Amino acid sequence: MKFLFVSLAMAATLVTMSLSLSACASSSKKGEALTAADSAAIAMAVNAKLDSIKKATEDQALPQNIDAAHESFIRAQEMELRGERSLANVFWQHAAESDPNSRYLAFKLAEIMMAQGADSLALIQARRAQTLKGKPTASQLGMLAHLYVKDGRADSARKYFNAALDTSRYQDMTLLYDYSLFLEAIQDGKELTRVYDLLLPQVNYMPTLFQRQLKLLLDQGKDSAVVELFAKGHEATGDKKMLLQMVQGLVFQQRLKEVGAVVDTLTESTPEDESMVVLLMSALAEKSRDSAYAMLKKKYYTDQVRTPMLANFLGHYEHMFGDLDSAKVHLKIAAEQLVDQRVYATNAYHALSAIAFKEKKNKDAVRYAEKADSVALGSDKAALALTYGTAGQYGKAYKMLDSVIVVWDKWTPMEGIADSASIQRMKGDVERNRRQFRSVYARILCVEAQEIWQKDIADSARIKKAVALRERADGFYKDLAARDTTDMGVRVLMAMNLERMERYEEAFALFEKILSDKKAPIDRAEVLNYYGYTLIDLNRTPAELDKGIALVDQALLMEKNGQPSEAYLDSRAWGFYRKGLYNEALTVMKLIKSPHFDDDYVYWEHMAAIQDALGMKAEAKAAYKKLKKLQPHHPAVKKFYKK
Repeated sequence: MKFLFVSLAMAATLVTMSLSLSACASSSKKGEALTAADSAAIAMAVNAKLDSIKKATEDQALPQNIDAAHESFIRAQEMELRGERSLANVFWQHAAESDPNSRYLAFKLAEIMMAQGADSLALIQARRAQTLKGKPTASQLGMLAHLYVKDGRADSARKYFNAALDTSRYQDMTLLYDYSLFLEAIQDGKELTRVYDLLLPQVNYMPTLFQRQLKLLLDQGKDSAVVELFAKGHEATGDKKMLLQMVQGLVFQQRLKEVGAVVDTLTESTPEDESMVVLLMSALAEKSRDSAYAMLKKKYYTDQVRTPMLANFLGHYEHMFGDLDSAKVHLKIAAEQLVDQRVYATNAYHALSAIAFKEKKNKDAVRYAEKADSVALGSDKAALALTYGTAGQYGKAYKMLDSVIVVWDKWTPMEGIADSASIQRMKGDVERNRRQFRSVYARILCVEAQEIWQKDIADSARIKKAVALRERADGFYKDLAARDTTDMGVRVLMAMNLERMERYEEAFALFEKILSDKKAPIDRAEVLNYYGYTLIDLNRTPAELDKGIALVDQALLMEKNGQPSEAYLDSRAWGFYRKGLYNEALTVMKLIKSPHFDDDYVYWEHMAAIQDALGMKAEAKAAYKKLKKLQPHHPAVKKFYKK
């Protein structure tokens, strides 16, 4: 082997040179040690000789036998086709020796060494092959990258991986995948993200690789890139689940125009289509219910995206916007077809019950409430009791509440439950139930008392019963307030009940305490209006009257979307009346348009008084006639007709 012969000749020359230098040194100064200058001179001479030998070797053209190399190349391929791997390797080696300047054959030898597990020798051979003339191929550069990985030289591995990928124009999927494994090993997340982005389209967004890329992007906080990843995945695979996840990302980033563009294309009723419509509807509703309702109607009616869930949401919106006939149709679909999703079915029945009350169909309201409790597997008793009370079935409501309160008051943990955390959680649930049913009981007592007050104001025995009902409710509220000092909602109801019992100072002190807590989770505008109206209606002093008007004005300023509550307008008009500003009072009253007020005796009481004060006799008479129909024994009616 001539390559081996050159190496042996170089070694012999070095040995001869070393020996001659040693002889010269020993004869020059016999018995004396070498100085530092002597050592430096020797080293310089040796290095110079080495450089000259190296240059001579590099300049020397290695002999070639092209014919022998070609014949061995053909025989090696034949042996590989026959499966004679060992014999093929012999011919490959012979071919490489016959043509030592062949880049291809040199890398072939490195490949054979690598396959045999001789990685260190393979790396030496591949490095020599890389110095030979010829255009580097992606596989050759990739081999060097893999060998450097095994040798633990990360920088060199990265260099050759990138060179190989550039050569293949990033179309070699295996090379890309191997590079990704290398990047995972050295934990280079940024570069790995780039490589996965190139690799994913080639493997049709393989789920496992997709999840790796998703995790990388999430860890790096690249929310926009996550959305783009799902968009590319959906475009490549047509998987609507990816489209849904893209929409979720867009909603999270508040990119609602883009979500709208996607949702506008949906015309099927798949679970994914449904979810995307619901996502957009919920996002739009935060800013404009009108926009959410309009979008939902278009998808349901025009684009025919129809599912029980969308019917459910559409029914609730139609109820909210007063389209009761359509609301009933869609809420019934939801209630009957979403039985497995109990919360939605229960709420659909609640809405149907509320519509029935609006249409003065109390029996239907009760029937729907009972269905809601049935769907909820008996866990909706509080709402059912309230429905009984609203429908005037007080005995039924009290009987139910008495029975469930006894059950919860007697509750004790089951034997065998040793987990203290579980016991504490269960105790918390039990306490919430105890509070809820007592609160409902108190509210129904107040409803019955108010009904007596409106209908039987001239019946002293009935009024006495109303007072007793309110006193019992007050007992419940005191108990609830003592159990939870932070529950401002209970205190609001307690203050309102005290006002109805004419215990004004207690009620006002409680209202002041409630309003002083700026963070209290209450309907602040409602409390301001109630307290303000009470001061206006009592009209005890000019100062209290002015304070009452100021409180109502605060409530009006808190109304959303610039739409003042008509109940608050009524309070404001009554404030003008008490101040003697009758024209202003009438102007405000004319702003009230809701048909709900047609059956509100307080509204007609105020309208009649204002018109009477303005000398509008015919109008005042008509208003008092309406008031008389609603409350035959109202003191204002008696006073007017007596006059």
